[in-house]
Amino acid sequence: MVYVYLKSHVMKKMPAHISPMLCTLIKDPIDSEDYLYEVKWDGYRIVSFVEKGKVHMDSRSGLNYTAKYPPVQKALKGLKHDVIIDGEVVVFNQEEKPDFDALQLYNGHESPIKYCVFDLLWMDGHDLRDFPLTERKELLKILVKDNDVFRFSDSFDDGPALYLQMLDLNLEGIVAKRKDSVYTEGNRGNDWLKTPTRKRQEFVIGGWAESDKARSFKSLLFGAYENGKFTWIGRSGGGFKDKEMPGILKKLQAIEIDESPFVNKVLDTKGAKMHWVKPQLVANFEFATWTKTGRIRKPATFLGFRLDKKPKQVVREVPKSTATIEAGVEKESTEEVSVRKLK
Repeated sequence: MVYVYLKSHVMKKMPAHISPMLCTLIKDPIDSEDYLYEVKWDGYRIVSFVEKGKVHMDSRSGLNYTAKYPPVQKALKGLKHDVIIDGEVVVFNQEEKPDFDALQLYNGHESPIKYCVFDLLWMDGHDLRDFPLTERKELLKILVKDNDVFRFSDSFDDGPALYLQMLDLNLEGIVAKRKDSVYTEGNRGNDWLKTPTRKRQEFVIGGWAESDKARSFKSLLFGAYENGKFTWIGRSGGGFKDKEMPGILKKLQAIEIDESPFVNKVLDTKGAKMHWVKPQLVANFEFATWTKTGRIRKPATFLGFRLDKKPKQVVREVPKSTATIEAGVEKESTEEVSVRKLK
């Protein structure tokens, strides 16, 4: 059925760039038959373009990552089709679990790297972004089935059960996607919903606190953009490996500035001397919870830098109520039934 439709579909020119569709953060997994559920991979989001045998791989922020992952580039070239594919590049450890640290250290030649693909946006002159998600995935599964570098992101019907499994396996979480959803560039609506197993987010580093001990620094100060303004949110004093700290300090010193880049006051300094930096470095942090004022309650744990994201793309993500979204989905379904009856 999909192939028949493709034959009659209008041929178009492949776009040069696509801004990835984004997920809305929710507290608990949604339970709805209108959604399918996928594993949330712990890797780098990559949108890949293959046209006339030439491959181009874009990070979420539009950086060219084509040369970073030769096995993935080779696999894409071997597809023998003009395509645009959305997915995440992931390095797996010996337990077949995603290893983000190993991904950051990837040298371009180790075998465990995979391209976990979950969406097909373009194929042989046909723009598929307005196709229902289930049809796009059906085509994608057929397209990548003969190469082990690709890992097709399977769909599951029971979101809460998949979430519990991710908890047991200590994996990152799940993504719920409306089965009939179209691909909307740069959109963060209710069609795609993410539920992580731990509170993790990217923030932008705006400074550091000096240490009164032998450590290179005491803590990092970080924030996010709120209505275009760089706002302090919290600090991180843990998660750093001793051997990495001098290198981190060197990165910070290279972009040091005289005044705070934050629009608000940094709290809980505990008398430590503050140093400020240009808000250029994005890092991933794990934390306990949010305060009512939109700050992180306790010091966060540093998980590593995110070189694939632009600082001004980093905003504070507060989980939406799952019950509210479920009520909205139920209302939409009721309205659709009413419209069909009227017809």
